[in-house]
Amino acid sequence: MYRFYLKQGDLQLLLPVTPSKMQMKTPSGNETISILNMGEINLLRRPKLQEIRFRALLPGRQLHFVQTEGIFHEPLYFIHHLAVFQHSRKPIQFMVFRRLADGTQIYCENIEMVLEDVQATERGGDQGDFWVDIFLKEYRAAKSVIYHTAKNGNTTILSAGGQKREEKEVPKTYIVKKGDNLWNIARSMYGTGSRYKEIAQKNGIQNPNLLHVGQVLRL
Repeated sequence: MYRFYLKQGDLQLLLPVTPSKMQMKTPSGNETISILNMGEINLLRRPKLQEIRFRALLPGRQLHFVQTEGIFHEPLYFIHHLAVFQHSRKPIQFMVFRRLADGTQIYCENIEMVLEDVQATERGGDQGDFWVDIFLKEYRAAKSVIYHTAKNGNTTILSAGGQKREEKEVPKTYIVKKGDNLWNIARSMYGTGSRYKEIAQKNGIQNPNLLHVGQVLRL
């Protein structure tokens, strides 16, 4: 069984019906140019931002296959909060979990994304059901660059540089507290939650969601 979550701050949305498919795309940033007497050549660049698209059903009534975390929500509840996510100008966490019938978790993915587009459709005869098309794009924070000028005779030379920021000293261990998860621990210790897998690997953690208060993690 798969579960799709969209999370921002303290608000976490579990999609009531897992999408039947998900499209993932990472466009190449490469460029092809033509040079006289040489023909076409490739300029290899960093890949562009990853894109994820899927269509999800928001049922208008409680059905046996609808996934909830204790409370059934109407479709407009999800549509409203998706709009809040989109207008917040902040990234969200897109999380996908896969569990076996006995509850064992065998897959977990947690990606920081931007909610680019949401399209909701209500069709006649669907008894209050809505379909939403969701478009997510990988979040990559901008980094500032400081340029310096220097004189060489009558020529002004512009060079990219920057002030070296003081690096945060990361402790060797971390003691798990109530409410902790690997994503938030990685963000606190390393500055980005996307490094949660490093902590899991260092500590032999197969299920990133099974942490225990008082557990000592190696960083």
